[in-house]
Amino acid sequence: MSFVSSQFAMEFSWLLRIIVASLCGALIGYERAIQRKSAGVRTHIVVAFSSALFMIISKYGFADLLKTPNIALDPSRIAAQIVTGISFIGAGAILVKKQQISGLTTAAGIWATAAIGTAIGSGLYLLGIATTIFLFIIQMLFHDDNLIDQIIRHIRFNIQIEAINQPNILQTIEKELTANYVENVSVKIMYVSDERIIFFVDGIINNNIDENNIIMALRKYPDIKRISYATIDK
Repeated sequence: MSFVSSQFAMEFSWLLRIIVASLCGALIGYERAIQRKSAGVRTHIVVAFSSALFMIISKYGFADLLKTPNIALDPSRIAAQIVTGISFIGAGAILVKKQQISGLTTAAGIWATAAIGTAIGSGLYLLGIATTIFLFIIQMLFHDDNLIDQIIRHIRFNIQIEAINQPNILQTIEKELTANYVENVSVKIMYVSDERIIFFVDGIINNNIDENNIIMALRKYPDIKRISYATIDK
C-alpha cells in the first residue's frame, strides 16, 4: 500500500511539473497572441508541456530498466534531442518574403519555451518560472520599441526600387534620399535591361524619421514603378 501511495505521489509531482510548464508556456504565448503571431498560446503550451514530458520520461521513465545489472542510461540524451528538434519548429515560424523577414522573436520564444519546459520537467521549478516571467517582461517591454528608440539613435534603411532605365536615375534617387536625411547611401544594381532597372538601396536614418515620408518622396518620380521597403518583423 505504501508503494502505491508513494508511486501516486511521485506521478502527481510529475503531473504538477507538466501543469506548471503549460502555464509558463501559456504566459509566453499570450504575448505572441496579442501581437497576432502565428505561434500563440496553444503552440507555446504544447511546446512547454511536451518538453516537460520528454524530460520526465528521460529522467524517470527507465527506472525499472536501470535495476537490471550492467545497464546504465544517460538522462540528458532526450534533453539534447529537444534542443535539436525544437529548432525545426522555430525555423518554420520564420518567414522570408522578398526583403521582409517575420517571426524571428516568435521562433526564439518557441525555443525558449522548450528550454523552460525542459527545466520544469527536470524539477527546476524556480528556474523555469523565473525565466518565464523574465521572458514575458522582455517581450512586453521591448515589443513596441519605445525603449529601444531611446537607446538606438540611428537605424538602417533598406529599400528595393524598380524603375524605368533612364539616364541619371541612380543619381536622382541618391540626391532625393540625401535630401530626406538618409546618410551613407549605398546602391547595388540587382537587375538591369534596356527598359528597366532594379536596385537595392542601403542607408542610415535617424530613428525619429518616418520612413513612410521618404518612400512617398520617392514616389513622386514617374520613372519609379515599384518600391519595396525591407523590414524585420519582431
